[in-house]
Amino acid sequence: MDHLQRIGTPEEKTLKNQDIILKMGEIVTDLELIKKGLASFEYTKKLNAKLIELCSNANVIAQMKQLEIFE
Repeated sequence: MDHLQRIGTPEEKTLKNQDIILKMGEIVTDLELIKKGLASFEYTKKLNAKLIELCSNANVIAQMKQLEIFE
């Protein structure tokens, strides 16, 4: 996100866009917990509901589930 603030387009610098980026990062982290078997069934269920709410379609959800944490 710091990178976008320094050299991003005006749209990339908006608070709304930054919020989306933060949420995506949180979701990817949560998905990693699930992949490693470190999350409860309830946690997994809540994350799936969040994905349905935030993603435009099932294809986007599938792509999100394939992302890995960037360190």
